[in-house]
Amino acid sequence: MKFKSFAAVLCGAMILSSSLCLAAVDGGQIMLGKIFPGMSETALIDAFGQPVQRNGDDWTYQTFKVEVERGKVESVSTRSDTIITPNGVRVGQAAEALNSTFGKADKVDYDSDGVEYEYYSTDRTKKIEFKVVNGIIAKITCKIND
Repeated sequence: MKFKSFAAVLCGAMILSSSLCLAAVDGGQIMLGKIFPGMSETALIDAFGQPVQRNGDDWTYQTFKVEVERGKVESVSTRSDTIITPNGVRVGQAAEALNSTFGKADKVDYDSDGVEYEYYSTDRTKKIEFKVVNGIIAKITCKIND
């Protein structure tokens, strides 16, 4: 009888812990095209040239924007459907692609203009955010999680 009680408690604990688990994205998957948080400023310029516009730490390219701090990319974002994540998610897709690709979001914020889904890397040093408007991905941002 003690074994059955122990087994029931163990199963309950496993079910509870699995329901608390959230998405765990490999840090190497948190990038847009070939741009990723932590990339050096030099590597960015070597790969994409000079930005179209610079406003302090904010650099604008044709299809993406980056924030550069202390010689490294702090964040990269896009509203363009031409830049995709390593696992194929892009602006313009239905939001259902997020659950099937990344699983349940680590954080969901509801704004007046849409919903933001956040997924953290397994080591929690980076995150990828998806802004969804009317069920469609409108913006993707990858950044250092500080």
